[in-house]
Amino acid sequence: MRATRYMKRRRFEGLEAPQTPQDLVPSLPAAPLTSPLFTVFPAEIRNRIYALALESEDSPTDDNSRSLYQKNAFYYRPGYKQPKRIQTALLQTCQQIYAEASLLPPAINEHTFWFHRPPPHVKHPSSPLNYFRQMTPKQRAQVQHIHLFTQQYFLDDSDWSWIWDGLRIGVDGRSLRGECRIAPKKMTITFRHTDWWFWENNDPLGIDPFRPGRTHAADMGKPVDPHVAAQAWGNKFNSLPCLEELVIEFETIIRKRDQLDAIIQQALEWKFPIQPDKDLYLVAEPSSKSAYTWVGAKEAELKRQRPAAVWPIDDEAESESQPDQNQEPVPAAPALVPFNPRSNLCTGSATSPGDQPQLDANTEKFYVVFLTWRKQRIQDWTSIKSMPCLSAPTTPWCSPRTWL
Repeated sequence: MRATRYMKRRRFEGLEAPQTPQDLVPSLPAAPLTSPLFTVFPAEIRNRIYALALESEDSPTDDNSRSLYQKNAFYYRPGYKQPKRIQTALLQTCQQIYAEASLLPPAINEHTFWFHRPPPHVKHPSSPLNYFRQMTPKQRAQVQHIHLFTQQYFLDDSDWSWIWDGLRIGVDGRSLRGECRIAPKKMTITFRHTDWWFWENNDPLGIDPFRPGRTHAADMGKPVDPHVAAQAWGNKFNSLPCLEELVIEFETIIRKRDQLDAIIQQALEWKFPIQPDKDLYLVAEPSSKSAYTWVGAKEAELKRQRPAAVWPIDDEAESESQPDQNQEPVPAAPALVPFNPRSNLCTGSATSPGDQPQLDANTEKFYVVFLTWRKQRIQDWTSIKSMPCLSAPTTPWCSPRTWL
């Protein structure tokens, strides 16, 4: 009877907490002591070799390039022209290499999530919990960089906490059995041209991370009640106390460059609370601002895009799945080119040799700006004009004009 109750209880527990993957104990040959890799090269050089071999790369393609993304796909952009995979054959050579390099893949590669409209071959594109549950605790502990592709409405509608639902974030606190814990130090958030509110209607760009709901261009910087601001995604970074660096990638069509530049000027004043009780905030670094352009599908082509059908997934080589063969293949990879104001005075002008591809009837330029925030301790609140003059630093951060 007791055994029966015990088994029932175990089944119930199993439904609530899936079994955590265990670390592998590979049956590999021992490392040859005479190998120059270990007798000549120091550990630092070996680690660089391992990192180069285990970095995520584009999947091999056939002669017809059938696995390349279509140019009018929402997920087609610089760095994302086709599925990627990590080649792990190196880890199968000997025990010494496995011991030294087996935890590098989760550490050196970024972990990307899509909210929403992901490449159709990606598993768990919008579920970090299900994604990280496939890792062992040791692998999850190595995760450094998370990349979020988010539509603006997703963040503005206060869905930030939903992203981390079920995860334990940070290294503090007692470990619980069956928990799924990560402690990323870097996050990248990408707003694509097609992620802005009503981009298809050519609405002016507007964003305020400290104002819930949609922010119209005319409302940027206007006062926000602190209690209302507490619900905005810009005040939710305290759920990621381990975060040390934030990169936001802003993208729009080249004709809206002036609108995006105006947003960047305001973004330089944004300060995201990480641990406000300790005066720790993510503060923008003006010197980190960098602008680029790239050539992609014309906006009219993007408007005609529909959600892609799910590609067949092969568990043995899922990243080599093929899209619809009736679609026209993309011949070249998109590339970021440093923004040159002179060559972009006229959006239809040809680029110089060695620059990005020339525009044609089916393409146009996109304008991209990267900005970085780093964790800093802010103790002298009164000397920083852009910060609210607060008696308690735990009060939610609002747009600067709220307090001036």
